[in-house]
Parts: sequence; structure tokens; C-alpha cells
Amino acid sequence: MRRTSLLITCFFVVASLKAQYLEVGTQLGLSNYSGDLSEQSVKKEGFGSMIGIFGRYNFTKYLSAKASLTKGAISGSDSNAKSTATRKRNLNFRSDIIELSATGEINLSPFNIRAEQTGVPYFFTGFALAHFNPQAQMRGSWYDLQPLQLEGKKYSKYAFAIPFGLGMKFNLTYKINFGLEFGARKTFTDYLDDVSAYYPDVISLRKTEPVVAALAYRSPELTGEFGDDPMGTDRGNPNNKDWYFFGGLTISVNLTDKYGLDFDEKYEVFKEHPKPSLHALPKEGEFIPPLSKRHKKRKYQQRHKKKLFKRKSYLKPVVKKRSH
Repeated sequence: MRRTSLLITCFFVVASLKAQYLEVGTQLGLSNYSGDLSEQSVKKEGFGSMIGIFGRYNFTKYLSAKASLTKGAISGSDSNAKSTATRKRNLNFRSDIIELSATGEINLSPFNIRAEQTGVPYFFTGFALAHFNPQAQMRGSWYDLQPLQLEGKKYSKYAFAIPFGLGMKFNLTYKINFGLEFGARKTFTDYLDDVSAYYPDVISLRKTEPVVAALAYRSPELTGEFGDDPMGTDRGNPNNKDWYFFGGLTISVNLTDKYGLDFDEKYEVFKEHPKPSLHALPKEGEFIPPLSKRHKKRKYQQRHKKKLFKRKSYLKPVVKKRSH
């Protein structure tokens, strides 16, 4: 095990020393969620906006690491449910999710800044920390739900998640990249929507905390009558954790040395021989005048000079040994 870890570490170190460059960018798109208030599926009514910034560190043509800070909006409502019983529950929520993530990317084909590729697919996964704050609307007002403990359970507004997904990136120029990315986040909480387990003692809450009781048990808003005490019955499904999703467009800028890629040896692995410029090629039927003797002589001297400087013996002084 130690040998395997050492080999993996050496691989990343060698790869990073051989070639590396950084890019920074932004992403815009949509977000959604899957949980108790979406019937464990992605509803079209639950789409919200997403915006973020990221930095990507490219080790090789195949391997990259990315750090991202992303904000997305998610929501859900029983009014969109297919089941009559679920619609009768009459719960709703909204929440902003602020995510800090670190992921590794594996390109399925080599990504080269100068290759002018039409598109390179990649897979990513990693870990993330998400902050959320579910709110519910009642009688025209929005209430923060986490402090109210509507199910009699205290939970944190922070949750760990495992992001993973697919993307496609393009190099528009040597400096600018464009991409498409979709990713899912498996969380370790069931409270993104503040719905998870069982109803509390609503009758007791109505005497001491009427607002909490009204937000916890909202069926009477539709039926007009309280009915039986729901205490201990299912309010959600605690066996299914919540998910959220980000997807959209990315655009980034390559940060290299001030001279660009061509003048730094550590970017050699990302470079390819540039294609000849179309402006430099003669057009069809265009007359090309022959070189004069002076131009021919100058070209010969330049080629001859390069060959001489390539020889190491040309640069070293010749020392003759004295004969005794």
C-alpha cells in the first residue's frame, strides 16, 4: 500500500514538474434538486439560476484539478406532485446553495491549447462543502425553517457532498477556453428542503408555537379542517438523502508567462507545431518571383551559421598539447 501511494505521488510530482499551467474562469447555468418535495426526481418547476468562479490547474493533457465557488438556487413544492396525498401535504421550500468544491478532471482524449480541437470530453469527481438555508412561504411571508426545527430535530446548514459529472471543453484560442458541464451532487443530508422524517406533536405546538405548528402541518390550509393529530406519521422519507445539480456554460482564460506558451519549456507538452499561416502561402495562380543571388547567398549563410553553432566543438577553444 505504501509503495502504491509513493508511486502515485511520484507520478503527480513528475507530471507537475514536466508541464503545468493555470486557467481561471466563470460558469453560468441552471440548478435543480431532487428530494422529498420533488418526489425524488428532477422537476422542471424546480430550475433556478447558477453562477460561479473557478480555477483549473492543468498537470498534463489528460489530468487537471479544479477549485470552484458556486451559488445556485433550488426549490420544490407539493403543488407540483402527481400524487393526491402528496399535494394534500402542501409543503414548499426554496434555498440558495453556496458550494465550495475541489475536483479532479480526467480528459478522455488529450486536451491541447494549440490543437484547435472541436471538443474534448472529460469526467470529474471530488468533494464539496455546501451551505443551504431552506425557507417556506406562508400567507405571503417567507420563514427560515432551520431554527424552527419543524420535525423536532436540529440539523446543520452545512453539508458535505460528492460532486461528479461530465463536461466538454474547447480551446477557442491559445488563451481562451469554452466549455459545457453538467454535474450531480450526492449530499449527506436529508434537510435541503427541511423535510425528512415524522410530524411532531402539532397539537402541543399550536398552544405554545402556533407559527411553528402551522408550518410543520399545512394540510389544514387546503382541507379547511385540522383532522387527526399527525404526530409520528411520515412527513418525509428519511431513507433517501437529497441531491442537487449544477449545469451550464464555462469560459476561462489561460494564465501563462508573459511571453505566452511559445517561450517557456515547461509548456512544451501542451504545444504542437503551429499550422502554416494562410496569408504566408501563395494564392492559386499567383506569380512568385525568383530569389536574387544576394538573397540566395544570405539564406545559405544563415543555414550554415546555424549548423556551426549547433556543434559544440565550434564553441570550445582548441588547446594543443605541447610535445616534450
